[in-house]
Amino acid sequence: GCMMNGKLYPFGRIERTEDCYRCSCSEGAMECCSLFHTPVSYDEKNCKVVFNKKHCDYDVVQKDDPSKMCPVYARV
Repeated sequence: GCMMNGKLYPFGRIERTEDCYRCSCSEGAMECCSLFHTPVSYDEKNCKVVFNKKHCDYDVVQKDDPSKMCPVYARV
């Protein structure tokens, strides 16, 4: 298998790791890509970015009321 952040994953395709990556594990290497996109265009003065591990994505919420979402204009 392959080790990633102290956890052993089996050879083959891993649909989702604990850290929200999709990986391919082989005897020679482990290749991964993220399942999330980072917000880059939003109201930075009134909003903040919080990682949502359950959904494997970033939430952009109001700083003064994190229960309310903010619009995101672009992600990378």
